[in-house]
Amino acid sequence: MNQVKPVNELLQLENKNVLITGGAGFLGYYFCEAVIEMGGNPIILDLKVEDIDSAKQRLKDNKNTDIEGYTIDLTNPSSIVDTISNVIKDVKKIDCLINGAAFAMKNLQDDGRDFFAPFETYEKDLWQVSLDVNLTGTFLITQQVGAHMKENQSGSIVNIASDVAVISPDHRIYQKDSRFDYEGVPFNTPIAYSVTKAGILAFTRYLATYWAQDGIRVNSISPAGVDRNQDAKFKEQLEYRIPLGRMANANELKGPVIFLLSDASSYVTGSNMMVDGGRSIW
Repeated sequence: MNQVKPVNELLQLENKNVLITGGAGFLGYYFCEAVIEMGGNPIILDLKVEDIDSAKQRLKDNKNTDIEGYTIDLTNPSSIVDTISNVIKDVKKIDCLINGAAFAMKNLQDDGRDFFAPFETYEKDLWQVSLDVNLTGTFLITQQVGAHMKENQSGSIVNIASDVAVISPDHRIYQKDSRFDYEGVPFNTPIAYSVTKAGILAFTRYLATYWAQDGIRVNSISPAGVDRNQDAKFKEQLEYRIPLGRMANANELKGPVIFLLSDASSYVTGSNMMVDGGRSIW
């Protein structure tokens, strides 16, 4: 690509259609905002119609923008095929894909008490559903969208991984420590999350080389913890281990994602951008 445009133009997503799995979720909403701010058209893909409608209304209220949304079940191959077919029929072309959906405790039907169980007693069903959503679901939807992008010989895919795909979770930040007057917290990073997010990195590298001659770039970002009003003592434990001394603000993920989606990163593929305040370099 002969880049003759100034950088501010290269970062634009003018009229580009950007699919966002998990687009009605916490981070997905910020990705939608970022795409709108750069002139693009975010398209929400999520499991529940009520969540999609809520996100769409927030975007209309906050950004004065009406966007499209579609229900999808990433554990159901037929749902994925049908939804992507409907999207292509409606918008004609998919320019970008953000794979942001991930299995979390809120997806459980019961109280989720086993989601944070110790490794020794971790249930196979929870392990399996994490694989089904985080890896297999990402595989299936990228397969469908990637085939469409290959026909058009263009596209940019950004996979949302995690800092714990690169480093191990520091299990001490969840555990009681009387030295810091810290009682611990009733959650942790489940092994299935770390393992599936690590798989996303290999998935990214594989497709980056596989589609390199087809005009499709594939990259990932690995965020550290994002501030959501967590327990103050927990935040203290985590932030002590981050060189910048704080958790991320959700808005701080917008820039890295936009860069990787846009033509500003036209010579970047197969990369994993750490967005972790320096945590992984300590």
